[in-house]
Amino acid sequence: MQSRVKIPLTKPYTGKEEIEKIKQVLGSGHLTQGPVVKEFEEQFSKYLGVKHAVATTSCTSALLLTLIALDIKAGDEVILPDFTFPATGNVICNVGAKPILLDVDRSTYNIDVNKIEKAITKKTSAIIGVHLFGHPADMSPLIEIAEKYGLHIIEDAACSLGALYKGKQTGTFGDVGCFSFHPRKILTTGEGGMLVTNNLEIAEKATMIRDHGRRIRDGKSQFIYFGYNFRMSDILAAIGLMQLRKLSDMINRRRKLAGIYNGMLTERDIGIAPPVEASWAKHVFQSYVTYVTDNYGIRRDVCIKKLRDRFGVETQIGTYALHLQPAFKKYSRNAVSLNRSRELYERTLTLPLYHELTLEKQRYVIDALEQLHFKK
Repeated sequence: MQSRVKIPLTKPYTGKEEIEKIKQVLGSGHLTQGPVVKEFEEQFSKYLGVKHAVATTSCTSALLLTLIALDIKAGDEVILPDFTFPATGNVICNVGAKPILLDVDRSTYNIDVNKIEKAITKKTSAIIGVHLFGHPADMSPLIEIAEKYGLHIIEDAACSLGALYKGKQTGTFGDVGCFSFHPRKILTTGEGGMLVTNNLEIAEKATMIRDHGRRIRDGKSQFIYFGYNFRMSDILAAIGLMQLRKLSDMINRRRKLAGIYNGMLTERDIGIAPPVEASWAKHVFQSYVTYVTDNYGIRRDVCIKKLRDRFGVETQIGTYALHLQPAFKKYSRNAVSLNRSRELYERTLTLPLYHELTLEKQRYVIDALEQLHFKK
């Protein structure tokens, strides 16, 4: 029988502030998209230093709005890393475009920028850079290539709110950046997302498509586009506003906890390699994703099961190699060149990391890993 989980993979960090703000919204009688969503958008754009922010139901809907706003459609090709959550590829297929899956950098887990230029064709319209697990992608060469070929840059910054690339916030380099507020993210609204851009035309189009394609002029609705209902509610925005106020503290806490894990794994040398942080990056450790080496002695999937059943420690894979998923089978003809993505899909291990994680519990996690190590 499965053991009860003692240490969860993640746990949202919320408190009285969020509860009180929700009560205010409930008392106002305005529960759907309204003034609190607008305030959240304003504060979010101010935090990032961008001109426009459009709140949505999720990062996935933000990405879909982005592709539509950029007029990416059937016949177009969009380059993206193969090692990412399927949502990044799903939205490309949902607009009828073709995902071009590229291998990733072994150390940062992000797209291998050296592979991009060779993948560009006359049909290429955009590159999606994913800042995976909170570590920035290498944006300078990506931007250089995009400018050379006249391509759009979309940042899937679902995991990287607060992360820095050469001192600048992720999500602010491309035409559009998209963020997630899922409970596994550092800042959460339960469900939700945000599209950010410095381009007024993109922001206005995304705003209309988010609300059934509606534009309101002189108090009257006009439906300009075939849109969706991707509106965030004021209830969720209320949570986001309070979370944004303590974001810096939450990031600092995660970086401290990650540093403790790094030290423990380095000191014990049990065949679990800690994540890296490039010299040009500030990692926010939305997830603490390690690598299970040959020296560990057991397979990653066996490790996940035994940690849960024997020790009550919840762990998880890193993320997915898209070319190995049935939905992306027809796009996997170049799978031979995606060997690092496959390797990371099979070997990455996400350890518990959340704001209230204690040193005692971190030691328990590492002790459990060490006990599973074949030399023990």
